[in-house]
Amino acid sequence: MSRIPLEAIEEVRGSGRTIELVLTTADADRLPAVYAVHDVSAAAVAAFTAAVRARLPERAPDEPRAEGEGLITTVPARTDRGPSRRTVLIVAVIAVVAAMDVTVGVRREWEFVALLLLVHIVTAAGLVMVIATGQGLYYGRRLPKHGITVMAELDHHTHNTKVYRYTDLDGVTHFYRDPLGGQRLELSYDPRRPGRAATRIPVFLQCMMALVTVLGVCFAGGGLGFTLYQFGVALTG
Repeated sequence: MSRIPLEAIEEVRGSGRTIELVLTTADADRLPAVYAVHDVSAAAVAAFTAAVRARLPERAPDEPRAEGEGLITTVPARTDRGPSRRTVLIVAVIAVVAAMDVTVGVRREWEFVALLLLVHIVTAAGLVMVIATGQGLYYGRRLPKHGITVMAELDHHTHNTKVYRYTDLDGVTHFYRDPLGGQRLELSYDPRRPGRAATRIPVFLQCMMALVTVLGVCFAGGGLGFTLYQFGVALTG
């Protein structure tokens, strides 16, 4: 977790459900770094920006600034919340698979367990391919046809991508990350979940993504089928 002192903040901005902290920079010709927090309630945005603005130190326009990023410190994050449902599901799946592997090893041969471990790696790789590529392909095809298309404006840069800003029909500002866009980016968002957006995917890239998704389904389905077959043989043999 990053801790940003007031001395490192040049300006605080609140827009819709987003808070932006503009850091100070020692070089006036260089764009300042911007730390943003998205999907915050409008009331929290207003309260936070007002509190920070009231405590920011007064600076003359020509007063030298420190390098804001150099004043940021990192402290361990405290997490008092319990595990998420996704974490519980993953742990449960791993426990079930481990129990199946042990059953195969006890009732058949432990050599089969080594083979099953390799199969599990292939299955996991297939699931990742399906979830990552398949989801991107789905929204990249669906949202340009059934979503609301807008022109997003370049808001700021991070160390590895560009962040674009767009506004939904309710006037709420959202952000979209894309490393390859220009000053403006055409994208489409889901009217039911305006924070979910996608750009139009070229036909060639759609074909490549579909191929990767099909391969992922084959890997995941084949791995799962092989695991269940070996487990069934172990129980009936």
